[in-house]
Amino acid sequence: RLLFTRDGKAFAAMEGTLSLKTPSLIRRLPALCGVMFCLGAALEYTMCKTGFYNVTAVKEGQKAAARQAEEEEFWMRVKARRETRQAQVTIRSDE
Repeated sequence: RLLFTRDGKAFAAMEGTLSLKTPSLIRRLPALCGVMFCLGAALEYTMCKTGFYNVTAVKEGQKAAARQAEEEEFWMRVKARRETRQAQVTIRSDE
């Protein structure tokens, strides 16, 4: 059987017992899953041992504390502004 490449050259495809077999995904899938599981476990182990999760937790805590401080400061400014407006609106009688 003759096959042709893009540039027009012909070559013979091997047939029979000498032909290249197409790889079977079903046969290789368990090995692939095992390898990927081991890689994931190794990555998780490395992240735990290096303290990655501790660093991340501390940084997230700092962000949450900063966000809460900003929010408290915002509401203090709002309260002060409301008190100022209340004082301006209040009618006082000095009599």
